[in-house]
Amino acid sequence: MHIKLTNMTTAPPKAQLIQALQTSFQDAIDWINAQPEDHFNKDLVPGKWTIAGHLYHLIKSTKAVSKGMLMPKMGLRTMFGKNNRQERTYDEMVMKYEAVLATTNLKAPSSYEAEPGRTFERAALILRFQGELQDMINALDRWSEEDMSAYIMPHPAVGKCTIREFVYFTTLHTYHHLDILKEQYAK
Repeated sequence: MHIKLTNMTTAPPKAQLIQALQTSFQDAIDWINAQPEDHFNKDLVPGKWTIAGHLYHLIKSTKAVSKGMLMPKMGLRTMFGKNNRQERTYDEMVMKYEAVLATTNLKAPSSYEAEPGRTFERAALILRFQGELQDMINALDRWSEEDMSAYIMPHPAVGKCTIREFVYFTTLHTYHHLDILKEQYAK
């Protein structure tokens, strides 16, 4: 994958998780900014999301994770329990997500997609994306290393994930959408 969280025998510390998040978001921003302005809202591949649509989806999904991370720990514990299994590595999260993608017709909930035909101003949407990154980092700041591995939240595709696994997922999800865009533009 694109970051240096792979092949680790221990869970990466929070600072490394934050660096991976920042790198994935910046890689997406750099690629988006390198595209012609008039392509941002253009349906370049019929039936597929625009560049703006992918970015909007990443904003919405990141916001949902951050909101979950800001819930009181007691609320998370009451609603979802605590982690009772070996925490996945980044590579294992990638494999789990790719397996779900390969075996299901996974679609984002409509609340996580832009309405058909909706257009966005690129600079404003990138600012929102950067803001969501900062919100996630701020939410992550309240978690200790131990608690990131103990508390869980549900993910609609991959099941219950620890807070650390959700940070992995946010990073890999950003790269997943960036890879889709790069592939669509290579055609």
